[in-house]
Amino acid sequence: MSQSLLPSQAFITAMAQATRSLNSEDFPQAILDLINLITPVDSLAVVGFPCDSLPVLFADITGTNVEPEKKGDLTNYINGAYLLDPFYEASQEFIPSGLYRLNEVAPDDFHESEYFRLYYRFSSLVDEVGFLLAVKDAGYLHLSLARIESFDEAEVDALRRLTPWLLAMLEQQWQGALLQKPEQGVSLHKQLSEALRNFGSSMLTERECEVARLLLHGHSSKSMAEKLKISMETIKVHRRNLYNKLDISSQSELFSLFLSSISLAGRVPGSDPLSAYHAPPTD
Repeated sequence: MSQSLLPSQAFITAMAQATRSLNSEDFPQAILDLINLITPVDSLAVVGFPCDSLPVLFADITGTNVEPEKKGDLTNYINGAYLLDPFYEASQEFIPSGLYRLNEVAPDDFHESEYFRLYYRFSSLVDEVGFLLAVKDAGYLHLSLARIESFDEAEVDALRRLTPWLLAMLEQQWQGALLQKPEQGVSLHKQLSEALRNFGSSMLTERECEVARLLLHGHSSKSMAEKLKISMETIKVHRRNLYNKLDISSQSELFSLFLSSISLAGRVPGSDPLSAYHAPPTD
């Protein structure tokens, strides 16, 4: 075998350290040290997407280039915004295990969405690659690598070659934890999922509700027209009408209204969360 085909001694040492760190709290850092030998990253996170339950944050390491106080609000994420996460959506579509770039799983206008502004641009992050592992009867594990600069194809290809080994390590480290689903997490996830499906239904037509949901996810007018099989002009009419009915004027306000109302989802289960949001306060 050619010597040039062998990984460097530093890389082999880092793999050995990661293997020794399995089932310990040092494992995430060991994985990050290994990945940084391939390409530098500014943020590493491991999130579990259990079947029919709230996401679970297993690891979160922020580099010095990203100030911790400027990271997206994880409270908002767990309390409903995760439903708009492209990697979470990919898991709900039973995407095969593997490595994916953000632009491979996100809607076409995602980088202009309020979700992107809050969870990426606000912390100066602009690109993400994610390892997704489907765990039978449990859900998905998601290892997120984010940067303040875009990944180039050579870097992504190098990470992709690591995928089989890395997915096996993720399974060993967190598969058991993914199977544990607190009853409260299952109940709240159901409420939040219903709230997203019903968002705006008490004030908007069915088609306007569909447009509102697609806007929240980051679809362009062209993408919405293709999905709904209607013209772009009709999309613009629906968008203008739903903005008027909700008394808002931008996608940013739509996103804020969604977050504010979905936090009240448990008050009237199975109904439009805006009903609770607009209801007069009780004594």
